[in-house]
Amino acid sequence: MSSTLGLTPRSALRHRPISSSHSSDIPTWVRSSTALVSRKTRRSRHLPGTTLLMRYGQQFPSASLASLVVGGMTIMLLLLLMGQSVVSWITVVHNDWQYGRPRTFQMDAFVGHEQTHEPSHFIVLNVRGQIEVIEMPGNDASKVRLLLGPRLSGPSADLVPARIRFVPSSQASFPDMRLDVGQTSILFHNQHGIFQAET
Repeated sequence: MSSTLGLTPRSALRHRPISSSHSSDIPTWVRSSTALVSRKTRRSRHLPGTTLLMRYGQQFPSASLASLVVGGMTIMLLLLLMGQSVVSWITVVHNDWQYGRPRTFQMDAFVGHEQTHEPSHFIVLNVRGQIEVIEMPGNDASKVRLLLGPRLSGPSADLVPARIRFVPSSQASFPDMRLDVGQTSILFHNQHGIFQAET
């Protein structure tokens, strides 16, 4: 019937879109390596820090991953060094507030050297690296005793704080004195009314 009207059957016609805006079901041809790269970039956009790296890559196209890693490590090293400096500075400022300059520590205690009802007064000084303990028995300035502690050396030796504390004695009924300088501790025995360094 179609041959009588001069029409070619539809099965014999070659497929060709009628209009240029016609959308076809056939996907456009894309090189497989390009598709793989676009899939990777689509996935990498969800990772933290990728936008920064992509911006950096657009600004400096010659920058490689190794240069980014080296730059990051250099920045971390500088931050670490600055952090150590800040921590040591904070420690010195804290010790300045607590002990002053020269480093000074004071304490009152009953140690058995008193002839009045007042406790003995102790002053611990770090004078240019030499640790000195001044004892005023019964808070009487006319009977002052000086005990020499260790001599410190090295940079900032005059900034090391020294403290004393009194610990129970195993030999006498009066307490012994323990001098703490940094990580070092020295025991002074309370014998015959005076403190004597442990030998």
